[in-house]
Amino acid sequence: MSRLLYALSILILSFALLSSQPRQAVEVKLMSFNIRHGLNVDDESNLRDILRIIKENDPDLVALQAVDSLTDKGKVQFQLRQIAAQTGMYYSYAVADTSENGTQGVGILSNWPFEKTQIISLPRTPGSDPKVLQCGLIRLSRSVTFRFCNSRLEYASVMDRALQAAYINQMLVNSVQPVLLGMDMGARPNEQPYFSFRKKWQDAAHGSQMQTWNEGLPGDRLDYIFALLNNRVRIKNYKVIRNYPDVSDHYPIQATIEFW
Repeated sequence: MSRLLYALSILILSFALLSSQPRQAVEVKLMSFNIRHGLNVDDESNLRDILRIIKENDPDLVALQAVDSLTDKGKVQFQLRQIAAQTGMYYSYAVADTSENGTQGVGILSNWPFEKTQIISLPRTPGSDPKVLQCGLIRLSRSVTFRFCNSRLEYASVMDRALQAAYINQMLVNSVQPVLLGMDMGARPNEQPYFSFRKKWQDAAHGSQMQTWNEGLPGDRLDYIFALLNNRVRIKNYKVIRNYPDVSDHYPIQATIEFW
């Protein structure tokens, strides 16, 4: 056998061995947290404690709900930007509603830059507050790209919550990329809005009775982390973070997710 053929044979064999090796999983940690418009249960600023929670738990991705950007005494208090600056994370803000002194909505933080972001208005009945679905496209590597999404549904109307949940499922369920979703659904797992996510999504807290609303009872899960069913994605673990019960009326939740 000539040297050239021998070298080609070795190269082909090397490629075959490399391709037969199982791809190593990549882990990401996702936190979801309704921060109560930057105020704790005593209506004082909670941003310092939110930063402490994020730094102690070290998530790669954070979905924040009830985030404000307000003007007070001529100075803009942009909560998401303040948190991003202190954590060193990339951020994207989605305005849901506007008032005389500013805006409120949802925001996402990431250790990786967003290739694209998208804001989708959710359906609502007349008189109810505007709500949005926010998504960012993130590329972890040449082989791993996913969508990271966030939303907060209407609290005051069961009909609106169910309608918005069904719409979010419709918008995301056929995604080419894997989808991770943090959400303040405002509904328990036995209520209609949750039913939209039973078939095509992995619930990170499936079977958990830990409440995520700090005035609730066991089983009062209002906050969720979902992953669209995909053979390249697996939820590894889940926890409710209860160290700081007075920071908000919701507990932050976190899940570790594996990609292949």
